[in-house]
Amino acid sequence: MPPTGGPCPTCGEVRPPVRAAEYPRLPTPLRKRMKLLRAIRVAIVVAVVVGVAWDIGSSVLAGPTTFADPLTTKGTLTVDAGTYTYFSGAITGEDYIDGNYTVVQPLGVPIDFAVYNSTGFQDFVDGQPASPIWSTTNATSSRIIFAAPYTDTFSLVFENPYPLNSGINVTVYETTSYQTNVVIG
Repeated sequence: MPPTGGPCPTCGEVRPPVRAAEYPRLPTPLRKRMKLLRAIRVAIVVAVVVGVAWDIGSSVLAGPTTFADPLTTKGTLTVDAGTYTYFSGAITGEDYIDGNYTVVQPLGVPIDFAVYNSTGFQDFVDGQPASPIWSTTNATSSRIIFAAPYTDTFSLVFENPYPLNSGINVTVYETTSYQTNVVIG
């Protein structure tokens, strides 16, 4: 029998829904069935409420999802002769990268450093003329302070200026930190 009191889809009998006041007059098996259905409905509602509360509560306590920022780094990079190495990531306009680099091996060997936007980096990789947004050339160490003029993916590139056959591989120690929520006034 449908709970709405509509006609039974099998036999077509029309019976109104059972009200709480009518429970004592129902036959015992039907009365037990009605109590069981009511308990199951209550249990489902309570389970849903507890589940939603648990999900929201654990999300609030855990805080926002965080991802490692690819532009906050610290470590050494080896740049083989005649090649380059880089790391990149999205920088929001008005945010900036702060850091420095130093050639640690071989000491005193200069290296080129440049920051390219997404278009300029693709030109650089393709061997086309590319204008960096910011650069230092022929330096053994330098400070990195790059403020993004607009939101884009920027690549920080270390390029070994020596030819491939020179065999001069350069190891650079670099540290960078992404500074966010900065308002340039």
